Amino acid sequence: MQESQIVTWSKKASFFCHVLAILPLLIGGLVYALRDTYLPYHAAATSHDWQTLEPGVQVLFKAMLNGAGGLMLLTSFILIVLLIIPFRQNERWSFWAIPLIGISAMLITIRAAVFVDVNTPANPPWLALLIVITLFISGFFLSYKKS
Repeated sequence: MQESQIVTWSKKASFFCHVLAILPLLIGGLVYALRDTYLPYHAAATSHDWQTLEPGVQVLFKAMLNGAGGLMLLTSFILIVLLIIPFRQNERWSFWAIPLIGISAMLITIRAAVFVDVNTPANPPWLALLIVITLFISGFFLSYKKS
């Protein structure tokens, strides 16, 4: 059997870790990309309900939310393609590219969420993003395990 056809338990576990890490990015991307208003923690951060915001501020928030959601969706789709094609074909560059892209996206998101958490009364769900990073790191190490 060729090396590209060998699928070990660790490779399956790595694939599963990456899928679990990508799902919140994909779901969050859909939520933000399709959102017409901001989320409750955004209201807590601004101390304003959506309806009390000026129309121009609503447009600005909607554009930022939808843009962030679009970037999350794009990142998710890139990661899914990398998992389906080069990762499954044992292309070793994909073993590090997937977590590198995923962790980079999460660190940017965590930085923004922690900034909001520290400077406002809001409680954005940034701790959950640490679990996503842990899954990407686990997937990285499992992808290089030989058995």
